[in-house]
Amino acid sequence: MYDFTPTGASLQQLPPHAFSQLSPALSLLGMACKQLFATEASPLPGAVTSLTRLNAATVAELNAIQSTEALQELLNTRPLQLYNLVLVGRAALHSPLAAPVHHFLRQQMQVEGEPLTVLWDYCLGLTAALENALEQLIAGPSGAAALAPLRHRQQQLQQLFDTHSPSLVPPAPAIVTLGFDEARLQMLRLALLLVQSLPQTEAEHPFLQAVATLPHLQPTAVEPLMARLGHITAEERLPLSLSELTVLYQAMHVCGLVFVSDVLSSLGLEGAMPMPEAGANPDATSGSSRQAVGALVASFTQWVQREFGEEPAIQQARQEIFGLTETL
Repeated sequence: MYDFTPTGASLQQLPPHAFSQLSPALSLLGMACKQLFATEASPLPGAVTSLTRLNAATVAELNAIQSTEALQELLNTRPLQLYNLVLVGRAALHSPLAAPVHHFLRQQMQVEGEPLTVLWDYCLGLTAALENALEQLIAGPSGAAALAPLRHRQQQLQQLFDTHSPSLVPPAPAIVTLGFDEARLQMLRLALLLVQSLPQTEAEHPFLQAVATLPHLQPTAVEPLMARLGHITAEERLPLSLSELTVLYQAMHVCGLVFVSDVLSSLGLEGAMPMPEAGANPDATSGSSRQAVGALVASFTQWVQREFGEEPAIQQARQEIFGLTETL
C-alpha cells in the first residue's frame, strides 16, 4: 500500500514518486467531478461553477495531469484550482454521485466486496489528507487567518450539495409508456391536483387527514408528475417509472373516492367536479358526471392492477386505499 501522506511542506517540493502515490485519490476526485458536470438536469453544476469557477473543461484539464512534474507546476501556479477540485470531488463522493463512481471503480479495478471497500476507504482518506495539505500550502505563514475563507468555501459547497442532492439521483427506469386521449389526460391531471390540494384545506375530515399521510402521495412525488403531465398533449406518449405509475394509480383511486362520497359537498367544493356541457337537469348532470369519473377511474386502476398487480408498491398502494374507504 502507498506510504506517502501529503503535507503542506511536501506539496511545496513533491518527491519523485508523489504523482503515482496520489493518483488513486486524484483519479477518484476527477471521476466524481466529471460525473457532477455531466449531470445536466441538475442545477448543482451551474451553482458549483459560479462558486469555484470549475467546469467540465477545467476538470478535463486537471484530469489530464499524469506526472509529478505537471502536478508540481499546478501546485506552484494554481493551487486554489486543485483545492477546488478536491473540495468539489469530496462533496460529490458523499452524495448520490458516489454510486456511479463506485460502479465505475468496481468495473475498472475488477474488484468486489471487502477489497473494494478497503480501496474506496483508502482513497477517501487520501483525499482528506490532500485537502488538509492544500489548505496548509495555500494558507502559508498566515495560518488561521488565511484558512477562514477556505473553510467558508467548503461550507458553501456543502450547503449547495445538501440543497441539490435530490436532483443528482438518476431517474428510475421506465416500466411502461402510455398514451392518453384528452379525457383521460384531464382526469389524471385532476386526480393529482386533488391529492395535492385536499390535504391543504382547513377541514378536519378524517379522509383528508388520511390522504395527507399516504407515502406515495407526498408533494415530492406528486409535484414533478404534475409538471410532466402539464407539459404533454393527448397525442404524446409518456414513459413512467414504477413509482410514478403507483402515484397515478393511487391518485386516481383517491379521486374516485372523492367523487362518489360526500367529501366535496362537505367542503363546499362541488364546483370542482367535472360537469358535462349539456343537460338541463342538475341531478342528471351530477349523476352522469359521477358515472364518467367512475368509468375513467375504474378503467385506469383496473388496467394497472391487471398489468402490475404483483408489484409490491402497487399492492401496498391498494391496501392503503382500502384503509381510506374506512374513513368515508
